[in-house]
Amino acid sequence: MKFLRPKLLGTLRIRTMMAGNYAVVNDIKSSTNKIVIPCRSIEHGEEIIKKLREAKAGDMIYMEAIY
Repeated sequence: MKFLRPKLLGTLRIRTMMAGNYAVVNDIKSSTNKIVIPCRSIEHGEEIIKKLREAKAGDMIYMEAIY
């Protein structure tokens, strides 16, 4: 799975979604900077957050598929 890092990250959190799965989300409302990335566990979500914070704006981030 590949993901393009937006300019604004905001506050990244790991949330439990309505279906019971985990996702990395931010609190930004605009569609260009909104992030919702599904993850397997809390540890996997923390790894995704670390990769997002280390990348620069516009970088392509490659992650392993969660399914």
